[in-house]
Amino acid sequence: MHPHTPQPPHVSVVVIGYNDAAHVAHAVRSALAQGAAVREVVAVDDCSTDGSHEVLARLAADEPRLRVIRRERNSGGCGSPRNDGIDAATCPYVMFLDSDDVLPPGAVDALLAAAREERAEVVSGLCVRRELPSGREVRWQEALYSAGAVLDRPEQQPRLVYDTLCVNKLYRTDFLREHDIRFPEGRIPYEDIVFTARVLAAAPRMALIPDRVYQWHVRRSAERLSISLDRADVANWRARTEANRQAYEILLGAGQKKLARAVRAKFLDHELRMYVRELALRDAQYRRAWWSHTRSHLAEYDAADWSADPVAPGRLLARVIAASPEPRDLP
Repeated sequence: MHPHTPQPPHVSVVVIGYNDAAHVAHAVRSALAQGAAVREVVAVDDCSTDGSHEVLARLAADEPRLRVIRRERNSGGCGSPRNDGIDAATCPYVMFLDSDDVLPPGAVDALLAAAREERAEVVSGLCVRRELPSGREVRWQEALYSAGAVLDRPEQQPRLVYDTLCVNKLYRTDFLREHDIRFPEGRIPYEDIVFTARVLAAAPRMALIPDRVYQWHVRRSAERLSISLDRADVANWRARTEANRQAYEILLGAGQKKLARAVRAKFLDHELRMYVRELALRDAQYRRAWWSHTRSHLAEYDAADWSADPVAPGRLLARVIAASPEPRDLP
C-alpha cells in the first residue's frame, strides 16, 4: 500500500456482528489501529448470545473511540445492523467492516485521501479474500483496481456492478442520507447487491484506488457458514436471483440502462456459472427446484440481454437452461 499523509479524524467505521465472540475484537482493533483518521468505531451487536457484547463492552471501557450498540432483537441479516451504524455515525465519511474480517494497515488513510483529493462521494479499493487456515489469497475483481480511476458517473465503468461488496468502500455519510440509501432490513441475504445498486443509481462521483483496503476472511470449515458460502439449500439461489432482480429494477428505474444491462450480464457471467459448477453435487430435488426457478428468472431477459456477447460461457449455459423444461447435463 502506498504511503499517505495522515488524515484528520473524519471516518466512522461500522463493525457488525452476531455470535462472533472469537473474532470481533480482532476486527475492532484493526479499525482502531487505522490511527487518527478514524474518529469512531461503531460496533453493532445483533443480539448475540455467545458473549460478543461482553467482549465489545470490555474493549469500549478502555477505548473512548469505540461505541457499542446492542440490538434488542436479532435481525437475521446484515442490513439492519448496518443501517443502525449509518444512523449512529457522526463523521463525514463512513465505511463497513464485518466482525470476522479486518482492515489492513493504512486502508482508511488511502480511501480518505482519495475522497478528499478527488471530491469523491464514494471511494472503492481492492478487497482480498483470504482462505483460512491456508492463507491462500484471491484479489476480488482485481481488474477494476489495477490502476487508479476517477469517474464522474458510475455508468462510465459498467463493470462496477461486478463488485457488489459494500465493505471495500468509503462513503460520504451525507450522500447516503441525502439519497436515503439504506440496506434492506431483516433476514435478507445478499443485501449488499441491493445496497450497491442503490448507491450506483444515485450517480455518485467515484474514485477507484489500487490499494488493498479490506481483508475478507473465508472460513469454509466454520460451524456456521457465511451466507455466500452456505449454498446447499435452493433458498440461497432464490435469494440471490431476487437480489439481482431488484438491482436491475433499481438501476433501470433510475435511468441507468447501461448499468442495469450490466447487472444481467454479471448474473450470467458470475452467479449462474458459479452455481452450475456445484449443481452436480446436489440431489435430484434440489436440481429440479433450481432448474425451474432459474428458467423463470431467465424468462425476464429480453433480446438485448441475450445479444450482448452471445458466445460467452454464461450466455451459452443460460440458453441451454432456458430451452430445456427439465434438468439436463450442462457443459
